[in-house]
Amino acid sequence: MSVGRRLVAALSVVGLASLATVSWAGLPASAADASSGITDSAVTVSGTGPFADLKVTVGQTKNLINQAVSVTWTGGTPTAPQAGRFGINYLQIMQCWSDDPTGPKREQCQFGGLLGDGRGGSQSASRQVSYGSTLVDPLETYVQEPGSFANVYVPFESVTGKATTGSRSEFFDASSTNEIPYARTRSDRGGAEILEMQTALEAPGLGCGSDRVGTVGASRGCWLVVVPRSTLEVDGSERIGSSAFSLDSSPLSATNWSQRLIIPLTFEPLAASCSFGTERKIAGQELVVEAVSRWQPALCTGGGATYSFSQVSDSLARRQLASPDPGLVMTARPVAPAAVVPTRPLVYAPVAVTGLTVAFLIERQSTSAAAEDVARDGTRVIDLKLTPRIVAKLLTESYRGATPDGNPETAANPQTVTADPDFVALNPEFAKLGYTTPSDALVPLGDSDATTLLWTWIDSDKDARAWLNGKADPWGMRVNPAYEKAVLPFENFPKSDPHCAAYPDDERLDLCTLERRPYAADFHEAARSAARGDALTRETWDPVSSPPAWKKSEPQFAGTRAVLAITDTATAERFGLQTARLRNASGAFVAPTSTSLAAALSVMRPNAASTVLEPNVTTTKASAYPLTVVTYAATAPAALTVAEGKDYANFLRYAAGKGQKPGVAPGELPAGYLPLTSALSAQTQAVASQIAAEAGKPVSVPAPTQASSGDPSGGDSSGSGGAAGGGSADPSASATPSPSGSSVAAPRTTAVVSLTPDDPVGRARFALVVVLVLGSVAALTGLVLLRISAKAP
Repeated sequence: MSVGRRLVAALSVVGLASLATVSWAGLPASAADASSGITDSAVTVSGTGPFADLKVTVGQTKNLINQAVSVTWTGGTPTAPQAGRFGINYLQIMQCWSDDPTGPKREQCQFGGLLGDGRGGSQSASRQVSYGSTLVDPLETYVQEPGSFANVYVPFESVTGKATTGSRSEFFDASSTNEIPYARTRSDRGGAEILEMQTALEAPGLGCGSDRVGTVGASRGCWLVVVPRSTLEVDGSERIGSSAFSLDSSPLSATNWSQRLIIPLTFEPLAASCSFGTERKIAGQELVVEAVSRWQPALCTGGGATYSFSQVSDSLARRQLASPDPGLVMTARPVAPAAVVPTRPLVYAPVAVTGLTVAFLIERQSTSAAAEDVARDGTRVIDLKLTPRIVAKLLTESYRGATPDGNPETAANPQTVTADPDFVALNPEFAKLGYTTPSDALVPLGDSDATTLLWTWIDSDKDARAWLNGKADPWGMRVNPAYEKAVLPFENFPKSDPHCAAYPDDERLDLCTLERRPYAADFHEAARSAARGDALTRETWDPVSSPPAWKKSEPQFAGTRAVLAITDTATAERFGLQTARLRNASGAFVAPTSTSLAAALSVMRPNAASTVLEPNVTTTKASAYPLTVVTYAATAPAALTVAEGKDYANFLRYAAGKGQKPGVAPGELPAGYLPLTSALSAQTQAVASQIAAEAGKPVSVPAPTQASSGDPSGGDSSGSGGAAGGGSADPSASATPSPSGSSVAAPRTTAVVSLTPDDPVGRARFALVVVLVLGSVAALTGLVLLRISAKAP
């Protein structure tokens, strides 16, 4: 499992200070509206010579972080010979570094990691610039030594000063590179791709966003390079695009490189700028991370407190909230009244409105020979309808392809969701599309209130509930027996099917479901992986490793990707994913937009024991998005010091005020969140004043008042954990059992490791990497808080 973000800690993150909605030709934004206030930093550049009509637009070029950015173009020549093949007339896109204001050298570009992509000519996806005696680039300076027959490659010179030669680089490979070796131009002479922008954490060889030596407060910028390809080879010969007569040369070949288009990119600094003199702890759910991370640079301006954040499960956060040292906790549900200590009453302040979503990246691969269908191959599907029953199928390993080598128990079921008549009836376009994936969705490890809400939505639907109870759908598909009669809701995503593929005739180890399709670390990793076409699958046998083992498979090629992920709306926006329309209780299919989140918010009612609004998955309001979530900041004022109360009050005032302005500047609200209503904002402001006034003041209560027994912090006195789906016992909810044989994710701890720009294997979201360790979590105080760099606006 890649390191990725894993567990977010401190929120002084510049990396999130300027997240923009990703949009591109023909693809609408989901939760962000056109009025969101996002600053436009799009840049358009034009080609020259034979590419004079070509105009390439990069949707965002400033304040970049690890995110998705649109690359669109017009004025190209349609790619040939046919969809899925790249013989002639396409673009090759890569990210490069250079401190030279005139642009990068070809040696400074991350390209060649996908040299196994054979959809083009022999060396068109590689760094190789020697092609034999029949094809010679007259401008090429990297040539074979006299008498040598060794292949010649353009070396990769990293930002660290280390250079690598040969066909592969230690700084990037197929699993990490963001290059697009083949970008297809449509019949209308236009095209569109989504490119993952990588910082020094994801691409240490490029160093984007890292400190520049000899500069103060400046981060290293990078470059986007587009190399257009025509019908001409480097020697001037013309190719017709047939499988035997395609362009064979690399875009790094000198003649091809001379036609490049370059676009400068500005990255947010990864170095710290907030003072860490006063640190206030925040812990809780992931759904608020994107917003709080954006607020931190503004909050610490002028010597303000730094708010370190530890991303933990909601149940664990509520344990902390009920403890003698609560700090500030982010949660969507209140602590159960019996677990609240009377001398430490709790207050709740709404800070964010967002949603859980089924996000997807699906690119059309037509099985139709009709010209209009073939012309759309490689383009993105932008609309998907899902019912609770179909989502239940994806989450219960009920499609035949969801288990290794096919579980006999599901042998009569469709191979994938796109082959399911239930799905195709709602999404008729897929009758003409063919896929080997997806048969399930990427899901995060651990438990959360958002996950509980998703299962509650499924359980509330009569068709889904009947199907889970064993009734076949109208086309004969049945639930995987490992989940039949499951008692919902779960707090996590159990992988309950015990089936393994066995290979008795060779040395390969048995391949079981969890080994083949492991969990994503969290919603962030699920979304980023889906955006990269990475299903996190491990089904490539490596006989030379020690010991031999199943290793991670490479991401799907651009233009052929099909991945689903369960994530939150803000993270889906960050990585340019589309979001499915889900059927609500009225029968309407609704995507997570500002309008649908607001509609769902309007029908929420407070919890009986608190002011916390509860999601309403059974509302018949047609415009309401069923998986809308309100995140609350909660604490016990009496358990805080006066100084803590002042700082947490300042945090809440900002969060409910300037922090609700949509935009990309430090301190603003990222796309994917609905700004708080005036009533919710006023509620938070009032709670902030209450915290400031009551912090440090003891609360006296008539004795005796303790009616509950056991752990006053709200923990499970048995220590064994008994929450739904096998998660930790949650003082806010009664336990519900998992289906028989469910595989339950262990609690998580974190350890801190530093990452320098010359680390060739680093993969992280922020300026430090958090390594996920599966193990026991005895208490929240055992978590390590990780400071993450930020820049004050």
